[in-house]
Amino acid sequence: MLMNSLSYFLFRDIENKLLFKNDYLLPSITIGYILFATWIGPSIMETRKHFALRKVMMVYNFFEVGVNVFLLQWIISTMLQYRYVHCMPHDDPRYLSSYKKTLPLWWCILLNKMFELLDTVFFVLRKKWNQLSGLHVMHHSVICILIWWGMRNPHKTGFYCLILLGNNIAVHSVMYTYYGLSGLGPHMAKYLWWKKYLTVLQMGQFVFNIAYVFIEFITGCEKAGTADIFILAFIAFLLVLFLNFYRRKYSS
Repeated sequence: MLMNSLSYFLFRDIENKLLFKNDYLLPSITIGYILFATWIGPSIMETRKHFALRKVMMVYNFFEVGVNVFLLQWIISTMLQYRYVHCMPHDDPRYLSSYKKTLPLWWCILLNKMFELLDTVFFVLRKKWNQLSGLHVMHHSVICILIWWGMRNPHKTGFYCLILLGNNIAVHSVMYTYYGLSGLGPHMAKYLWWKKYLTVLQMGQFVFNIAYVFIEFITGCEKAGTADIFILAFIAFLLVLFLNFYRRKYSS
């Protein structure tokens, strides 16, 4: 019975889920998240001792590796299955029908991105203020809003967004692998020399995504609507922020 309920929640009747159809629920959650990250959480922890959470973090990180790998293979198989809708007008009935069939995938991606907000909760509870940056909070909050908005407006965004999300999820698989291994203890430090390359990998993701979207627009495969331009600008903005972060942290 529990498995049936879980299956229904994850894979069926997505359009009638409260989080999907309500205009205010997810934006309210996002605002609450931002307030917690920037004000409520730090205020609560200001005079309290930090939590270690070592075992919790280790389980969480390796769980996220599994979820992201699962989502990545689901995205790849979906893109192959529905490759015929690539470059198809967004108001074409075949496009909208195919999109509706992929809603469970979009839904699970959204749920996982919301689950990843726990990254921030752990930073606050562990008082890792150096990791709780504006870049971190903005990245987590905006991507949730974009996925949710895109799910509700398939005629305004392209199927190409799955490729962008696939790249993001692939990078997160590597990122959570690193965090999981680092949580095993100090003896793992000698195997984790590649930490700075996580940032390089993230920047490479943004460069690829920008180039891919440009090609989609230039070839006429996708029409550059307002939402598409915003997505492109957001990716470019993240690239600039990550470049600045890399220079500050790793450039001598």
